[in-house]
Order: sequence, then structure tokens, then C-alpha cells
Amino acid sequence: MKLALAITILTAIPATNALSTTNTTTGQKILYKALTASGTPYAWGGGSCEGPTHDQPPYQYGDIGYDCSGLVCWAVCQVTGRDLFSEGLRVTSDMYCAEEKDLKYKKYPYEERQAGDAIFFGGECDCADRQSIHHVGLMIDAGDRMWNAPNDRVNKVQENSIANFGETPCPYVVRFA
Repeated sequence: MKLALAITILTAIPATNALSTTNTTTGQKILYKALTASGTPYAWGGGSCEGPTHDQPPYQYGDIGYDCSGLVCWAVCQVTGRDLFSEGLRVTSDMYCAEEKDLKYKKYPYEERQAGDAIFFGGECDCADRQSIHHVGLMIDAGDRMWNAPNDRVNKVQENSIANFGETPCPYVVRFA
């Protein structure tokens, strides 16, 4: 099942962006790395540069896995060597609200999204109310599909439709390039 899902996702990406291509962007490489976590359990606060970790307070169920930002930060670390965890950019709102000079990645309007971009969700996406920005995933392509660790009701790393996610995406994506 996991292999079929990975094949389906990888074939959805145009052949010009295939893994063996020299034109693969950093964001696509990060996405491909994140795809290898298919089916990994959701764990609140889970994830490090080394991989999945135990969930963190206040939700300590004994799970080992990733939460949404842990999955993205792990994949970034694996591909680029950059440790967003230790840079204070592990929390979804911190990543979204960081200045580009601190983030060291560019922000683009949501309408310009592409495979491997980080997409964010959260009410009005107001950095003055950072708790409103509470979810991040990686774009599978420039359309409606994202790869993410949804909340613990779903309980695994998986692909989701943005349109059916239940929230409007924030106005900007982060491009790891």
C-alpha cells in the first residue's frame, strides 16, 4: 500500500521533475525525503533531525512519530543539513512568521506554489496571533495536494487535498531553495 501511494505521488510529478533529473529543486528533494515517512504515526511535538521522536507535553500518549512541523523540519535537515529545530524555527508559526533574512528561504504568494513548498494553515494567518497558525505541509505539486502529518485524529503521515482540509491556506508559502 505504501509503495503504491509513493508510486502514485511520484508519477503525479511531471517527468521533467523526476528524482533522477539534475534539475530537481531543493524543495522537491525535501518533498521526496518526506514521502519516505509515509504511514509514520502522528506524535504531538514529534520529530528531530534524526527522525521520529516521542510525543511531547501536553499530549503524551506514548506515540513515536512526527507532528506537522517536525516532519517538514526533519526533511529539510536530511536534505540540506540545516537544523531548523535548533534555530528556533521548529514551530509552525515561527517558520511562517520569520523574516526572510532569518528564515534564509523565500516566501511566495500561495498562488505561486510549487512542489516542495511549505504550505501553512491557521485562521487568519496573523503573525500578531501566532497561535492561529497551526499546521504546515509540503506541496506535492502546484495544485491541490499536500504531504503532511495531520492532527492525531488521522494518526499518520499522508497525502491530503488542500480543498478538503477544512481550512483556507495562509497567503504565503515558503520555498526551500
